Amino acid sequence: MNQTLRLIHDRCSLRRYRKAPLGRDRVEAILDAALRAPTAGNMMLYTILEITLSETKAALARTCGHGFIAEAPTVLVFLADMQRWVDYYDAYGVPEECAARGEPMQRPDLGKLFLGCCDAMAAAQTSVIAAESLGVGSCYVGDIMGDAETHRDLLGLPRWSFPVALVCYGDAPPDATRTPTARFDRRFIVFRDRYKRLSKAELDEMLSDVAVRFADVLRTHGVSLAAMTYRHFSAGAAARTLGEQVARQLEPWCDRLEHTPRPDPVDPDTGSPREPS
Repeated sequence: MNQTLRLIHDRCSLRRYRKAPLGRDRVEAILDAALRAPTAGNMMLYTILEITLSETKAALARTCGHGFIAEAPTVLVFLADMQRWVDYYDAYGVPEECAARGEPMQRPDLGKLFLGCCDAMAAAQTSVIAAESLGVGSCYVGDIMGDAETHRDLLGLPRWSFPVALVCYGDAPPDATRTPTARFDRRFIVFRDRYKRLSKAELDEMLSDVAVRFADVLRTHGVSLAAMTYRHFSAGAAARTLGEQVARQLEPWCDRLEHTPRPDPVDPDTGSPREPS
């Protein structure tokens, strides 16, 4: 392995940090690397918030349910962001141009949101690898997607933005043991040309190490690994709450038109409204 591949394979989440700050040079290097991440159409459909106030970190620790956020020397929040482009269009009179042509102004839609999410995650992961190369540990926190109203007020988020990930960065304390967690074998994840659904036997094989690790817990509670996973990841109160909160944030992105609905298309030969296909 070359040095970059070794960094990728050895990286694991770090949730305890030395109290010392990273130093501005390393923070700037992490941010500069993030800005070189792949981006759709080179439009950089994301924004990075560097959280420096201790009270804001403490608030995020409470809303996201992870105390280590308050202790992390550096915290970055990665947003999918179309607000910048909406503001650009407004500044140069695009809504007025649309109105003059009798066309409704288009709101950012779910397609733009998902492109922004891809951009934001590419930037986040690039920052994580850059941090690792500087000896800086990190940890993703996806719970930033929840508690939308609180996070919008706390971080001043505009309408056409969406918090995708929060990442903590810091140096490992002297007693930290960093051991990468095993991943599922490649044959269950990587397929050629077409998707493959796994059989029950293949699913059991994929999860065999997990089943061994949680064997005592499963016996104690008398449940299967599937039931335990479902209750925790899909049906638990925290999971349901997160789903409901994210759904509310998606509502503005689901209505595509800013003003009136687009008129029915006209048949150029007859001048009459064209029948929908």
